[in-house]
Amino acid sequence: MSNWEMVNRHVEAVLAEASTKGIPPEAVASILIAEAIRILKTRRPVDDIRAELQFAIENLTDRDYEFMRP
Repeated sequence: MSNWEMVNRHVEAVLAEASTKGIPPEAVASILIAEAIRILKTRRPVDDIRAELQFAIENLTDRDYEFMRP
């Protein structure tokens, strides 16, 4: 099992449990982001975390990378 598969299994479980309690998925997502940042702060410098978050923000929308076309 990959790291992603293991974490994803738990994320899906928390989303299912939250749904039964009327907690919207976007609330769960916001809490997960806050927890991810809390964990990262114990192991990585703030500038690294900022760069990772900035990369995620810049790639929120699908892009058409012409240079990658065959």
